[in-house]
Amino acid sequence: MAEIVGKIVLTGGPCAGKTTALARIEEDLQEKGYYVLIVSESATELIKGGIKPFGDNAIKMFDFQKLIVEYQLNKEKTYEEAIKLLPNDKKCIIVYDRGVMDNKAYVSDSEFADILKQLDLNQLYLLDRYDMVIHLVTAADGKEEYYTLSNNQARTETVEQAKQMDKKSLKAWTGHNNLVIIDNRTDFEDKMKNVLDSIHNLLGNPIPLKRQKIYAIDINNSLIPDCDEIKLEYFYLENRDKYERRLKKRTQNNQTTYYLTVQSRNKGLSKIVTDKKITAKEFERLLSSQNVKATLKKSRYCFSKNKQYFKLDILSESNIGLLQVDVTQDNSKIILPKELKVLEEVTDDINYQSYNIALRKNQKVKVKTISTN
Repeated sequence: MAEIVGKIVLTGGPCAGKTTALARIEEDLQEKGYYVLIVSESATELIKGGIKPFGDNAIKMFDFQKLIVEYQLNKEKTYEEAIKLLPNDKKCIIVYDRGVMDNKAYVSDSEFADILKQLDLNQLYLLDRYDMVIHLVTAADGKEEYYTLSNNQARTETVEQAKQMDKKSLKAWTGHNNLVIIDNRTDFEDKMKNVLDSIHNLLGNPIPLKRQKIYAIDINNSLIPDCDEIKLEYFYLENRDKYERRLKKRTQNNQTTYYLTVQSRNKGLSKIVTDKKITAKEFERLLSSQNVKATLKKSRYCFSKNKQYFKLDILSESNIGLLQVDVTQDNSKIILPKELKVLEEVTDDINYQSYNIALRKNQKVKVKTISTN
């Protein structure tokens, strides 16, 4: 059967960045050869389904949390049973959008102890179920200007309530032997990088430094590495306000996932506002309801060599490829693969950004040859 190499809980207060982090984790780890399973948040599922501890027809919070514990444990068992049915060579990572101990934040200690007693469970067992717990601090604590209720219809907390829930959530997981706290001292992109770095540290993978190098590659005179191909399609939508919206369709091993990115752009530089995975139905709705101003197709090949991680994007209708190199802490000196014909470094050239390539994808790009020694 397939091997579970990591069971990771993503938790934290309301509006902490979990939705974006889950999308980044799934995409990053899939590109590195892992099979990633995401266990969605149980409380949100029940609330959206009409089972809730507030409003009309509310049930008691104690009963609600007990239902979630049972529901969560059954879901986790189902995912682990499913992994046993996968091919033997699969390395699987399960990421939980909140784990069982999160329920402790919504009841008193004595009530949670009573729930565990009724279900014949103990707290140590629930903590030890997971290899790592990553606590993302709510934006309400340190980045109040970014706190919003708009991206989760099950969220109702004020800023102060969000801070309190964040502290209770963290306290619930205190005692886990691999608890990682990621706060808001950095910007959001660094916050997401810290999430990925923590996971790669758990898995024993080289951790990339922040700086990434990009090189233009002559595809006609290069040997493409033997690895899985990922098909990427980008759809840039017409601006209706100050934000730029991009849809992405990602296909690997006959499985397709969809993403929505909303960003602001200033002088060629972009800032992510929303970056999340969406359903096929949401993708089709957005694509059909808005005008598309530019599209771009790529084939991506991901591979590791010399303790470095490479992503080679081959652009459709072009002889040019773009090689992205993640410099790692283990090897900060870039060693480019000899099989690839490097034309020039384009790290800081905005003309090679996907958005700008999409706008002029039929225009030829002039490049020069540089030495790879």
